Formats: sequence, C-alpha cells, structure tokens
Amino acid sequence: MASSELIPVRSFVTACLERSGAIVEEAGFELVEVLLPEELSSRFATDHLQLAFDSEVARENPQAIFVTFGSPFLEELARLGAGYGRYTVLYCPDPGTGEKRHLEHEIRHHLHFLRCRPPQVIHQWLEEHVFRGFYFRAVFRSFEKREELLKVVVDGYTGQIAFDFEGWWSKVVAAGEPPYQLPFARHLPPEKLYQNACREAEKQARELAASLQRQAAWRMERELARMADYYTQLSQETTKKMAAAGDETKKERLAKQLAAIEADRQRREKDILDRYAVEVDLHLDHLVDYRVPRLHARLELQHKDRCLTTTVLYNLQAHRLEPPLCPLCGQPATRLVPDREGRLICTSHER
Repeated sequence: MASSELIPVRSFVTACLERSGAIVEEAGFELVEVLLPEELSSRFATDHLQLAFDSEVARENPQAIFVTFGSPFLEELARLGAGYGRYTVLYCPDPGTGEKRHLEHEIRHHLHFLRCRPPQVIHQWLEEHVFRGFYFRAVFRSFEKREELLKVVVDGYTGQIAFDFEGWWSKVVAAGEPPYQLPFARHLPPEKLYQNACREAEKQARELAASLQRQAAWRMERELARMADYYTQLSQETTKKMAAAGDETKKERLAKQLAAIEADRQRREKDILDRYAVEVDLHLDHLVDYRVPRLHARLELQHKDRCLTTTVLYNLQAHRLEPPLCPLCGQPATRLVPDREGRLICTSHER
C-alpha cells in the first residue's frame, strides 16, 4: 500500500460491496471474486465480478476488472457508497419454517447440564436478531500516515463480539428488504453494544499500531545509528581539540561546544523517536445492522424436585447451536449446573 493513500482502494471496494450484501472471496494475490445481490446485478449488468487491484494481476487475468483510482468501476462504486449514509440494514434470506429436526439430540450432544435429567425441547420459534457491525476508521500517524477501516460485529442479543461472523455471513446473499415477517428479538441497549465494540476496536488498533512499530523498527534503528555515528565523531573531534588547546579560554569555549553537541544529539534522538512513535485516531464511521433469523428452543430440565427452564439459540445460517451465557460471568458455557437460586451457571462458579 502506498503511504500517500488515505484509504486503500481494496479496503474501500470490499467494504462497500459487503455492505451492499455481496459475497467477496479471495481468488489470488490482489484478486477477488464477487457474487452480487439482486439489487446490484442490474446495476453492473452481471451477478458475478472478478476484480484485480494490481496492474500485473490484471494483465494475467484479462477477464478481471482492474480497479484503481479513476477507473469507471471505482467511480460507480463511490456513487453507490455515497448513497448509503451512516446506517445500513441487511437481511438474511427467508429461513422458512425454521423447524430444526433432531434439535434435542444436538442439544444433548453439545450442551451438558450437570445434576439434571436430559433436557427436553418443549417449544421452538423464530425471532429476528440483530448483529450490529461497527465500522471504525483508524488513522495511524507515524513516519508515514496510514488509514484502516476496522470492523467489529457485536451480537445484539448477548453483547458478545461475533469473532466468527465473517465465516458464516460471507456465504449469505443478503437483501436490502426483509424477505420474512418475524418478531424482533430483545437486544441490549445500543450504548452497551457500542461500549463493547469500542473495547474491541481499541484492542485491534493497538495491535495494528504495534505491528507498524515493529515494521518500522529497522528504519528507526538505522537512522539512530547514523545519527549516533555523526555525533560520536563530532564529539571525538571536539575532545581532541580540547586536549590540544593550551589556552584556557579556548578550552572553555570547546567545552561549551561539546555540551551543545550533546544537547543537540539528545534533541535529534528525541525527534527520531517521536517521528517513529505511532499515534492513533479512532472514531466510528458507520453502522450496519445484519438482521438474522435465529431459532429459539425452550428447554425443560429436572433437577431434584425442581423443574427448570432455559432457552438456547440455534444459528440457522451458521448451522450450529450457540452455547448459553452464564448469568454470573456472562461467558458462553457448554457445561452448566444449577445453583441454589435455580440459575444455570458455568462450572467455574460451582461451589
């Protein structure tokens, strides 16, 4: 990436296409395959694109569109992105009835409720959930300027960071309008989701800043070494002149000169260290709400003489059961045990 670029072309293109509901997959070095949703197929007169972000790659793949500054494709995509604003909603396809066969068997296989009889599914239903995508713009200022778009997706129902979101959402052909009618699941307050996203974005920004510092370390060390050699030689020459000087006035003048050399060396060293330090400016750029139908399963469990109930979720898009959260620590747990209050808690809190 050239240091003069504020936003890398590839980052902008893939983020804009994914925001529109397209599926973007790596096809090689600086080459991606794009499956467009119906809304964009008519705009680009095709439902499939191959994009190259390097001139040599474009020559080797004549069927690919070379995307660079001033290219017609980039200008069209910029017009598309300008219309999105700061908030976008994308919807999963219609899940149908949502009934999951053998769900009870899968629950018993993946979740372990200790000191309880095997759970029974007494009710299943679908609700629309939101995974909120927070897109942060991070500007890294050091010996060169770099800008990145950091994506953090938070599960609105649990508040957990959805680290594997891209793994299953990338296979979804999203729509701009809801293809179904479902009740909307409860979700945590927006400020809570935002706080969780900020913590994760700050962590990502720190890791990127540390990576930039490691990459620049050899340049800084080389510059510091050249500077040290220069001032060492200058100090040695001045020291020799002092030793050879017979005049006290001249020695005093040379001593002041030597002190000035050392002060200047310290200033230069500080300037170099400051120039290679990484400052980060992080702010929220836009939001994308990913609306996802999830299957709710109400479970009934027998613990001693008590009948306990709990609800677990099944992600139809990811084809997996999602572990419930421990009410004490808020972390997903696959092994739970009833406490004195009848709550199902993870085994790390068991007494």
